[in-house]
Amino acid sequence: MKKLFLGILVGTLSLSASAVTINVSGSCAGGNTTFCNTLEAELENELNADTPDVGIDKYAGGIANATGFAMKGQNSDYAENFNWFVLKPSFGLAVDGEVDDPEGANGFGLGGALTVGINLDLLPVDKIGFIEFDKMDLFVSFMSYNVNNDVGDGGTAEGDLSSFSVMARYQIMEGADIVPGYMVEWGGLHIHTGIQRNSMGINLSQDLADETVDAGGGTTGTFSDGNVTFDMESSVTSIPLELSTYLRLAYVFTLYGGVGFDYNLSSDTDVDLDASGNFSGNDGAGTTYTATISANEKGSGEGAATNFRNFVGIQFNVPFARLYLQMNQGMGSDLMGVNAGLKVTY
Repeated sequence: MKKLFLGILVGTLSLSASAVTINVSGSCAGGNTTFCNTLEAELENELNADTPDVGIDKYAGGIANATGFAMKGQNSDYAENFNWFVLKPSFGLAVDGEVDDPEGANGFGLGGALTVGINLDLLPVDKIGFIEFDKMDLFVSFMSYNVNNDVGDGGTAEGDLSSFSVMARYQIMEGADIVPGYMVEWGGLHIHTGIQRNSMGINLSQDLADETVDAGGGTTGTFSDGNVTFDMESSVTSIPLELSTYLRLAYVFTLYGGVGFDYNLSSDTDVDLDASGNFSGNDGAGTTYTATISANEKGSGEGAATNFRNFVGIQFNVPFARLYLQMNQGMGSDLMGVNAGLKVTY
């Protein structure tokens, strides 16, 4: 049974994760109880070795938190003051919990966007009230992506990601050339706000028919039929408020960072795990082991209403193009995220 969860979960942050236990109900006929016990232990291990250590409702709440966190940093710009426009495709992921302990994590999130930003100095007026348009940028982001793949033997993986955002950035403190000639440039202080929406759906399915469990020493068994499915739907709508600044070094590198606060208007996730199947094995000497597996668990959860975070990033600059990598860390929470992208700017 080497591809029980494996194939279908490739590329989903070790989501060989069902959030609950798949139950095994077995019986032994014959005198070799060691054979039965060994096979049952291996069957339970292969079904449940990588499941998270949290309940399904808490896992759903963790996914809701991480789904929104995966978008942070993708829908504005933190590393330069462009004159006319910026075009930025990007992708991000986030984890609620320990990054080096996937089974102990409360949830994960994915998000992507194509962002278009313009400087409002393009408008025919210079300012309205105290708002100076040459210091203000408007960003619109969107994305809709669907994948449906066969993975491994009898496995399928379907996924949907979508996002939409409108953000504004305003320079509240002007920058300065610390060392002339673009050697060291401070970009000033910016404030960012707007509205973001991100949704993520995943459906994973594995056909168990003919999958084999091998406990070693000739102790094996096979599924005659069965299926495991995992479904998840998550969506988050939030209003961020951020402060950021940057330093450009020798023109080629830009280091930036800041702090942010998020007010989540909605943050919901539904999770569903189903499993069923029949399994049997024999030792060739009159002892047989038969079992059924089962799981029918549904859960839902909401993310936190507010969130504080900090972020740092590095950008590599060449004329008209940029590559960037940003790290986000929750303050007072276990949220951690990263996003990366390519920018074309003028």
